[in-house]
Amino acid sequence: MRESSEEIVVALDVPRNRLPPTTKFRSTWIVASQNALRNCGYFDRYLSLLPEAHRQALTTTVVGGWLPIEVALAHYLACDRMGLDTDAIAQIGEILTRHLNNTFLSIAGRFAKQVGATPWVPLSYSRRIWDRMCIGGAIVVYKEGPKEARVEVLECALAAIPYFRAGLRDIGMGVGKLFCDVLYVKELPRRSPTTIVYRASWV
Repeated sequence: MRESSEEIVVALDVPRNRLPPTTKFRSTWIVASQNALRNCGYFDRYLSLLPEAHRQALTTTVVGGWLPIEVALAHYLACDRMGLDTDAIAQIGEILTRHLNNTFLSIAGRFAKQVGATPWVPLSYSRRIWDRMCIGGAIVVYKEGPKEARVEVLECALAAIPYFRAGLRDIGMGVGKLFCDVLYVKELPRRSPTTIVYRASWV
């Protein structure tokens, strides 16, 4: 239950029980993820774990399109089955943060140069970022304190995959660190199989 002291920074357009589930995923993220796996030497291992039903779609996809969510699930499940440790996933997240300049960094880079900009700036753009990543689902952001936020990812078909949750957290940290000296992001207990909850705090 949300505390009365919280403020809504990014709100939902519809009630939670009317949110549509994710049905499509931006191919740009998949291609960038695969390139990061190549750079880190994991791509052959990843290929060996792809299900045959989605292998062609995942090995021929190009940036700028939308993929069925089943294809994105196959990608992130294969990544998860590699069993990479947290340092390896963080390294991949750092590469993704650096290269996806049409999503997070196109927004973050523009505002990071402004005097006094804080992590509330990129957080306020969470909805726009989500809409570039997925069709369906949503993000809601709550202000829990002057330097503390709770971010909830809702109706996300990829939420049950630990690799996806860790990667999304690491990308968020990579962007947030442009706006503060120290940033902490913690994943909180999930309320449903299609929900991800993070708490961010900074100094």
